[in-house]
Amino acid sequence: MVDSDIALPGDIIAKEEEYLPGKNTEPYDGNIVATKLGRIVRDDKNLTISVVGSNKKTPIGVGSIVYGKVIKINGKDAIIQLYAINEGGKLHPVDHEAKLMLPVQGKSGYTHIISLGDIVRAKVTSVKPIYVTIFNTDLGVLKTRCLICRNELILKNNVLYCTNCQRIETRKIASDYGNINISGDNCERS
Repeated sequence: MVDSDIALPGDIIAKEEEYLPGKNTEPYDGNIVATKLGRIVRDDKNLTISVVGSNKKTPIGVGSIVYGKVIKINGKDAIIQLYAINEGGKLHPVDHEAKLMLPVQGKSGYTHIISLGDIVRAKVTSVKPIYVTIFNTDLGVLKTRCLICRNELILKNNVLYCTNCQRIETRKIASDYGNINISGDNCERS
């Protein structure tokens, strides 16, 4: 569960017995999860919890560092729904789709570099259309779930491990996997 003021899409922000889902949230498996990047707002009077994004629009340029969620995987590429751009050390919301070219299986040494639902940090390589890359040590998957039980995977002995299934999975992970340290709109998240 998120103990901060900023939520990424897919973050668990409360239990269903604590709050009712509000704006930009939805119930999932007894929890309330964020569906948008933004500041967490708790309404204790009405017992609702919401996520409120910023209205500021930030342009995306080549070299921009962006955050998003993998929403589709084709044979040669993946589609990432971009939610935020890092500008001056702060995250600002965006709403774009980007393509990530995937390496030919076996050539890169990765057997499974991303999966649906992964939260990634990427670098923009082209803007019309938007293409991104995750092939740098500080880029890649920041948060992912087990393909079988959907439990969040932890980094253990340099591999992704499911504490529920005891499965090991592979992804192209960022050097700070699991330790997301981002900020936005006067709030910090770690």
